[in-house]
Amino acid sequence: MHRLLDSALKGRVGHAPGHAPGLWLANLGACLTFLWPITTGAVSQRDWQFQVFLDDQAIGHHRFFLTRNGPHERLRSEAMFEVTFLKIPLFSYRHENVETWDGQCLQDIRSETDENGKQFRVEGASDGEAFQLSTLSGEATLPGCISTFAYWDKSFLTRDRLLNAQTGEYLDVEVSYLGEQTVPLRNTEYLAHRYLLRTERREIELWYSRDDQWLGLQSTIRGGRVLRYVIE
Repeated sequence: MHRLLDSALKGRVGHAPGHAPGLWLANLGACLTFLWPITTGAVSQRDWQFQVFLDDQAIGHHRFFLTRNGPHERLRSEAMFEVTFLKIPLFSYRHENVETWDGQCLQDIRSETDENGKQFRVEGASDGEAFQLSTLSGEATLPGCISTFAYWDKSFLTRDRLLNAQTGEYLDVEVSYLGEQTVPLRNTEYLAHRYLLRTERREIELWYSRDDQWLGLQSTIRGGRVLRYVIE
């Protein structure tokens, strides 16, 4: 996601300012059921479903489906974006990813991405001692306990390196806590924790509820345009 849309936006002129988080949280009350688990026996399930905007233009969806069985988790995500101008397609993005986890350690990953015709594939697994990774660009051996950009699990913010599930890059990151932010929710005020995650090429803002549920994401990309996730 962190390379997302840059190639489509080269040379494009003009942008709209970003929106305060309260605007894209305003419909949260009707959607909180997506944030709480459905439990069957020892197995629980959650899903996060976001509409994705580039400035004010809806460009697609990104959905996350989590199944938890004790310390073991399986996360499946799928994203589909399309940017158009006067109904002319300028950019398309398709991404599918499946991860399995044991506690805080990624055990396995399989992802495929089509970014405007450019193909990416990431496969990898941990043997306990190391994580063996394979991409279309080559192979790498990483530490045995790593994490992706697992926005759905706030604990990932404690890591100083994260795996990009699209490209297979293992990136240095810095995380800053920006404090609580009051946002409007229907006719009331809602407190959310705000974080800023930095990589060498990107800054990503994240919001979590006071009980650590992921609420949204926003990032300024090329040309000053704002990519944001609005919960459905």
